[in-house]
Amino acid sequence: MGEKTMNELTKDIKFSVDFKPSEITIQNEEQLESLVAATVTHYSSLVFTDDNIPEAKEAKTKLNGISKLLDDQRKEVKKSYSEPLKAFETKINALRDQIKGVSDNINVGISDYEEKQKELREEKLIETLSEMAPNYGIDIAAVEIKQTWLNKGSFTAKGELTKKVFEEITETMTLIAKENQRIEEDKVSVFNYAKAVGLDADGWSAWIDKGHPLVEVMKQIDQAVQDKKNRIAQEESDRKAKEEYEQAMKELRERTVDEKVIDTETGEIIQEDSELTRQEVDDRQTVTLKLTGTHEQLSALNEFIVNEGIQVEVI
Repeated sequence: MGEKTMNELTKDIKFSVDFKPSEITIQNEEQLESLVAATVTHYSSLVFTDDNIPEAKEAKTKLNGISKLLDDQRKEVKKSYSEPLKAFETKINALRDQIKGVSDNINVGISDYEEKQKELREEKLIETLSEMAPNYGIDIAAVEIKQTWLNKGSFTAKGELTKKVFEEITETMTLIAKENQRIEEDKVSVFNYAKAVGLDADGWSAWIDKGHPLVEVMKQIDQAVQDKKNRIAQEESDRKAKEEYEQAMKELRERTVDEKVIDTETGEIIQEDSELTRQEVDDRQTVTLKLTGTHEQLSALNEFIVNEGIQVEVI
């Protein structure tokens, strides 16, 4: 007869404990109970006086002795029962610890084996994904591996992926390929649109790679175009205002001295008319102007007007 397997050994184990509880008998139990009851009754209602104090003290001493005797008997019986129990527990615990040690080692071995099997399944899964990915024109890194694909039930007895898992992978790769195609089409649309309106086509198409929706990017482009138009219009408005300001300043700088009209900045004689009289030169003129300029420019103009004594009236 050959050696038995571990399963056969554990199956044959039959284990039981032969335990016969002993009966504990108190001799003169009734007499003892009667004595205790009578003592309790007597001393519970006793009124202590000078006459009965010695008797009470003597009774107390005897009662304490009986109480100690009872407790000693209890301890002795407990010890007699506890020693066999402790020996039994020590033996059983030792056997149990031996079995637990073997069981723990088996558990570690099983865990190591299952982890190794999982690694082999993962290698097979990665191999399958690597073979399939080029057919869909995608990068394997884009495929998020589901933990269920690594379960033992996701593989056949021959170590191949089940049909269900294979179909899930196919569906996942198809969705990734479609998403990649959408992104490329959106980038082309944004590139062409941005280029058509005179903006940085590459910069705007990069927004799609960052995850921005096509509609949002198109709205941003439209806003950028409008901002550019507003900026150009503002620059043109500022340019015209500057020209008007400079023209107004030029007219203010021209004033008459004696009978000559000169430019106070250059000293150049602008007009000389021998027929002009002093009275005509001294006559004041009123000119209505609309001035537009920076704060610094208008401050300079105000200083000039004050220094020249020109009267200003707010309209």
